[in-house]
Amino acid sequence: MNPDGDLIRLFYQLWEDALPGVELIVSSNSPESLEKLPRSDAPDLNRALRCLNRIGHLVAEGPLEPRFVSTLIGKEVIRTVAKVKPLIEEARTRRSDPQYLEYIDRLFEVCKSAYPDYEPQYFPADERRGMGLRI
Repeated sequence: MNPDGDLIRLFYQLWEDALPGVELIVSSNSPESLEKLPRSDAPDLNRALRCLNRIGHLVAEGPLEPRFVSTLIGKEVIRTVAKVKPLIEEARTRRSDPQYLEYIDRLFEVCKSAYPDYEPQYFPADERRGMGLRI
């Protein structure tokens, strides 16, 4: 099954919307707890988690091919989710909802199976390289 143009645009839009929060999460100064999260960062973090959850839902429910997604963003998903897992678990406990953001877990599993040996590395935000070519 090949995703249609609207679905591909949705995927890219979700990923683009997630990027400010992803950058926050993978930076060296990401929060250790939701309580330590600065208020100004909360919208970016929450948006990133919602977008990753939606991408995970699209993969888990079938419209997006796992290989398509993992090839494009797999390593970034692994880096992001590995670092944010404690915050997700904290949110699940606070909400008394073990299924909260469940599709992030599924997305992580898909990406981890595509890159089983990948070990995330984290750099300060100003040292991170963006996606694409650097000139």
